[in-house]
Amino acid sequence: MPKLRGSRTHEGLPISDASPISVSNKKRWSTLMPWLIALVVIAQLTFLGRLGIAKNATYFHSWRELLRKQHSSSGVKVAGVRNSGIRGLGRHRYSGLETCEEWLEREDTVVYSRDFNKDPIWISTSGDVKTCAVNCSFRSKWIRKADATFKLHKKSKAPSVHRSMESASYYAENNITQARRYDPWTINSMVLQRQHVSEHLGSLTWLCRYKILAILLMEGFDIVMTTSLSSDVPVGYFSWAEYDIMAPVIPKSEKALAAAFISNCIACNFRLEALLELEKENIKIDSYGLCHRNREGGVDKVEILKRYKFSLAFENSNEEDYVTEKFFQSLVAGSVPVVIGAPNIEDFAPSSDSYLHIKDLKDVRSIAEQMKYLAGNPDAYNRLLRWKQEGPADTFKALLDMAAVHSSCRLCIHIATAIWEKEEKDSDAKKRPCKCNKGSETVYHLYVRERGRFEMDSIFLRSGNMTLKALEAAVHTHFKFRKHVPIWKPERPESLRGGDELKVYRIYPLGLTQRQALYTFKFKGDADLKNHIENNPCAKFEVIFV
Repeated sequence: MPKLRGSRTHEGLPISDASPISVSNKKRWSTLMPWLIALVVIAQLTFLGRLGIAKNATYFHSWRELLRKQHSSSGVKVAGVRNSGIRGLGRHRYSGLETCEEWLEREDTVVYSRDFNKDPIWISTSGDVKTCAVNCSFRSKWIRKADATFKLHKKSKAPSVHRSMESASYYAENNITQARRYDPWTINSMVLQRQHVSEHLGSLTWLCRYKILAILLMEGFDIVMTTSLSSDVPVGYFSWAEYDIMAPVIPKSEKALAAAFISNCIACNFRLEALLELEKENIKIDSYGLCHRNREGGVDKVEILKRYKFSLAFENSNEEDYVTEKFFQSLVAGSVPVVIGAPNIEDFAPSSDSYLHIKDLKDVRSIAEQMKYLAGNPDAYNRLLRWKQEGPADTFKALLDMAAVHSSCRLCIHIATAIWEKEEKDSDAKKRPCKCNKGSETVYHLYVRERGRFEMDSIFLRSGNMTLKALEAAVHTHFKFRKHVPIWKPERPESLRGGDELKVYRIYPLGLTQRQALYTFKFKGDADLKNHIENNPCAKFEVIFV
């Protein structure tokens, strides 16, 4: 046999037995191969460039999920995997061999040092939360420092939490501004405060004045949980789970126009005076509470209210957002609430014409006339209960949907978000590009999550279409592709759950209070949104679906 040229492996097989012709062909192919690869890459990029973000959602989503799985063992991240080989826009540079979205997913990654699945949020108090978007535990004793505590200790470094569902008129520490204070006032300030209270609150009972003055001895809390929607974590009296809001209306059988359940006879408002004034206006009232009782108490309140056309939903104080079961039980019963209480009661109503509001004693006469008219005109009266058949307004649904996530869970999410955001502010995370320039266009990387959830998802806006409509469309497209199920879905009455469609109600910057998110915040226009995104790299948003 002729000898074959070239070396052999240890098993006796030749490394190469190529003839001169085959060697020549391989050289030719080796020369052409880079050009062929380049042509294929250019063709793929051209094809992808013609597709919109929505059309490529499947590609981006699968790519993102793959990267998340690859790095799940090394830490927790926003999205993607950091690659220090591509730099530009500061220290980063976009190579152009991939889409801006892919590059931003990778470069904007933050690998957090704390994985809440392994190291849950710990809050020093008794109790627990069954399900939550972030792993958290409530226990009085543990082996490490708590992430928060419900006790106010001067020496404790853990954030202190104040939680109460009582009125600030009775419990001064529930006033948010005062609850955040850290240092007691000086003696001089205390004297001035006493004078101020005496001058402006003289009409209140001694109990109300005493409670307000008690604020002078109080120190502050880091996290406030009260009925106020301006709290860090609101704790309201409302929820789909607690109240059968959409329960059907039954015929009214009682001769009296209204029912009242009032047992605190020294309230910090004029509710007892109003009750007496209504009676002077010939409004017959059945009173089941301790105050002005004329009917036997100890009854099922909702079942009793169902038989009356009107319910006196008189709170013990007129305080913003302080809306208790008195109002919501009236809605359940299908008895039109006559309200004394929160000046912003319209924010809590299922429709604008579903209640009557006595704002001041001088309103009693006109409200009494309305009650008489409605009682004698079934069509007019039934219009106040029309929401029971047609469904409540989106504002009402968005409010009650907040309570689909228990306040304890929302507290954990609040704390976990703060922990991760603090870590993002370190020197490495600050170097994220958050935008990508390609030609004359810039792609901005944004993050969004549904209210009540913890993890953030990526969306992208382009400089040529950085509008409020584009933001809503990007959010809607992303969650629709993910076949997202709103967090409130299992909590709402079946008649209000709807189908598989998603309706965006609000999109707002992460970190706003629920009062801002639901009622007061609004971008002034496209320019305002653009300014926010440019001044807040990798801007984060929350979305409310209804």
